Amino acid sequence: MTVASGPDGAEVRPQRVVLLPNNPFETDSRVWKIAGTLGAAGYDVTVVAREKAGLPERQEEHGFRVIRVAQPRPLAWLPSPALPAGEEHGAGPAAPAGTVARLRRLLTASVGRGVQALRYLRLTSAWASAISRAVPPADIWQAEGLVTLPLAAELRRRHGGLAIYDARDLDVQAGRFARLPGPWRRLLERRERALARSMDALISVSTPYAEVLGAAWDRMPAIVWNGPPDFTPPDPPEHRWHERLGLAPGTPVVLWLGLAMPGRGISELCRAMEHVPGAVLVVAGMGDDYPRYRAEAAALPHADRIVFPGPVAPAEILPLIAAADISAMPVQGDTLNHRLNTPTKLFDAMGAGVPVVASDLPGMGPIVRATGCGELCDPDDPVSIAAAIRRILDAPPERRAAYRAAALAAARGPYAWERQAETLLAVYAGLRLPARGGAGR
Repeated sequence: MTVASGPDGAEVRPQRVVLLPNNPFETDSRVWKIAGTLGAAGYDVTVVAREKAGLPERQEEHGFRVIRVAQPRPLAWLPSPALPAGEEHGAGPAAPAGTVARLRRLLTASVGRGVQALRYLRLTSAWASAISRAVPPADIWQAEGLVTLPLAAELRRRHGGLAIYDARDLDVQAGRFARLPGPWRRLLERRERALARSMDALISVSTPYAEVLGAAWDRMPAIVWNGPPDFTPPDPPEHRWHERLGLAPGTPVVLWLGLAMPGRGISELCRAMEHVPGAVLVVAGMGDDYPRYRAEAAALPHADRIVFPGPVAPAEILPLIAAADISAMPVQGDTLNHRLNTPTKLFDAMGAGVPVVASDLPGMGPIVRATGCGELCDPDDPVSIAAAIRRILDAPPERRAAYRAAALAAARGPYAWERQAETLLAVYAGLRLPARGGAGR
């Protein structure tokens, strides 16, 4: 891309982009698609990911580069509580009674959370310094989620350029943030709102999310759905899972794919397989909770039909989904984020021509009904999940073909990544830097 130039004070088009995911960039397909799209459009793109043992510090991909930086641990010597983990449905274990326990909870909710907040403020500064040493100043710093939002703002403050917030979740209403005590959660909401309103552009992943965030921030994000890239699934399907796992020919494969964490319905799905005889469940993913779910499944009477093969590389996602009979995503409605969730794997299943079993919640439900790409279930009820799976597996060939056709039509129509790329590039095309204010100029 050629950067337009002009007389002093004229505006120029940004060229150098740094994407800031809060992960090691192993399976982050959204960042992969964004980086590849921007790189193909001529931007100079770097993904700054978190360091992880076994992964290279630097690597070159098609159209962009990846640099992994160790996340600093400032004030690690200060004791502070972890974020509340909760259980599968968001309800943690009963709080202990007694004066000592009440005092401990009071200290956790006040001093402990204060130390935690101080540590994160120091983390933002130290993390920005580490990134500044690893990459040259950028024209655009794009935060991928709430954790790196302050980081993008800090890097913009230090080096100039512009900052974009890709709000991939309703983070304050998601997971452990959603279980913070009310005053701390409201403080986090105000912080996110102030930073979001300071951004040079806002992006989100779906209409439901954008509507909630737009109302909270008085500023509507552009919507870039997690649509699938262009892909033609094999017909007839390949048997990659059968070959990889040594499954008998004709064995139906139900696939769960993603980051293993509470609220994603993994436990319920594993229990549901008791009512789907002859089928195998493949739980392909990663995350701190992955070993726990594997151990839970191993204790089930039908454990021999549940397999945990580990993570799937981005380039393998669509081919491996296409090799399954069903892509299951029984996300629980334990938080607002999950109730409105439209996960990447929903659209990837469309692109692979594979029917889905999805939660009948306000996020996914309307999409599945409108497209006809699968069946809906009660994500809290293993029997309901199993019934939805059976409706697909037991369907006659013409009905199975209709699921496939509906999925592919949606993937090649309104949700295609090609269309999402147009929106993304339009956001970028509207950004300009002052000639004297661009990073590195």
